[in-house]
Formats: sequence, C-alpha cells, structure tokens
Amino acid sequence: MTPIIDCHVHICPGEVRQNREKFLEGEPEFSAIYSDPRAVLIGASELIESMDAEQVAQSVVFGFPWRKKENFRLNNDYVLDAARRFSGRLIPFCCLDPTHPQALKEVKRCLAGGARGVGELAFYEQGLGPAALSALSPLAACLAEADLPVLLHTNEPVGHAYPGKSPMSLNQIYNLIKAHPTVKWILAHGGGGLPFFGYLKKEVRDVLANCWFDTAAFPFLYRPEALACLAGGVGPDKLLFGTDFPLLPPSRYYRDFARSGLSRQELQGLYGNNISKILTSP
Repeated sequence: MTPIIDCHVHICPGEVRQNREKFLEGEPEFSAIYSDPRAVLIGASELIESMDAEQVAQSVVFGFPWRKKENFRLNNDYVLDAARRFSGRLIPFCCLDPTHPQALKEVKRCLAGGARGVGELAFYEQGLGPAALSALSPLAACLAEADLPVLLHTNEPVGHAYPGKSPMSLNQIYNLIKAHPTVKWILAHGGGGLPFFGYLKKEVRDVLANCWFDTAAFPFLYRPEALACLAGGVGPDKLLFGTDFPLLPPSRYYRDFARSGLSRQELQGLYGNNISKILTSP
C-alpha cells in the first residue's frame, strides 16, 4: 500500500488552543468557525498520535488565514517548528490572510524557513471577487516562480450553509485559475464541484491542467460515488487525499472511499502518489 499523505490538516499553537477566546477579537472568520468550544483545535503532538493510529505517513499542515499579523506569524512559526520537531512526518505550509499588506513578505519569510507551499488561503466573507484576485496575484507569481503549490479554500455554491462557506461562484474560481495557469493550484473540498465541468468540453480540462483537488470534508459534502465522478471529469491523478483534520478522522474517509468505485490503483494515487509528484523536495 502506498504511504498515505493527508494534504489538508490544521494545527495551532498552545496559546490558541488553551485560550481561544483571546483570539476571537478582530478575527471574524476564526470566530465564526471556532467560537464554539466544541470545534476542536489540535497541536502537532496530538496530530502525530492520530497519524500513527490511522496509518498516515505524512500530513501537510498549516494554521488559519488569520487577519492579524501577530496571529499568522505565531501560527506559521509553530507550523515550521513542528515540521522540524517531527522531521519527515509533517510538511509545512504558510497560511495567512492574503489581503494583509505584508502577506507577500510573510510568504517569502516562511518559504525561506522551510515551507513547502502556501495555504489554506481563504476568502470566507467576500468570495473570489476583484479584491481577492488582486490580493492573490503577487502570491501566485511568487509561488509559480518557486514551483510550489497554493492550497485554496473553495466550496460548492449550492446546498446548505455552514460556518466557513464562502459566497463564491464556480466562474470566479475558474477565472482565477485561468489568470494564473503556471501556478500549482490545490483546490480544497473538491474544488466546489468544478471538476464535474471537465465532462463538458476540452477547454475546461486544459484550464485545469495545473490543478489538483483535495477531498477535505468530502463525507459532509458528497456521496461516496461522487469521487469517481470527479476522477472522470479531470482524471484520477488530480485527486488528493485531504481530511480537514481534526474536523474528521482519516478512517471516516477510508470507509467512504472504499465504496467510491475507484480502482485500487486510483486509490493509491489519491492516498499519496498524486501529491508526492507536486511537492518539491526541501
């Protein structure tokens, strides 16, 4: 069996886990998702314990797209340090509010410190409108030059509302990708259903040629058989295993994906082979 790589995991420092109320002020997105004390926050040690229990070899880890500089620096430093402490198990990404005036400076700082990509970037309140596109442009150029991936929060434009669901359209996502074709995009949560349009016409597959789609929160959003539909739309080599842990444990995905209709080889690609091809070695 291919070593399992979870490409979508959130971790945060003890300061946040032990006193989350302190971090709610001035952080409406964090507050919307984590003001409820039942919303779980974890650290690196807890993650490693879970990975061992769930047979996960490596995890791509990041914090939260904090608005405040002191918050995203705190979380990014924690992620980079955790990757050093658990060498070979954790793959660090830089996470922050892309609209912050010092976003590009922070990305470059983290890349110099060992970050292997950027994300999960998110625009929970505004979607991917003109302001978001303007903020993403210099970051996209930086990551394209570094040949490193950008993990972007996307979500389906229909269905039930939930904390963290952005008012974005599939056309907004598509136009962003089209504007930055050399970036390695990882679109979270199945790209909001964008891969289904790969069935329609050749242009869509061409535009999405440098995109991958993770399965974070998949059991909450899609039926198991939808995974095979995504694979049919863009190709099974474009699917990446992501859990959004600690939202859901890997075992929940294993059960659903065993019923997805994907072949053994396609599942091996999903669980590790596909992402290993796009992560640049440190």
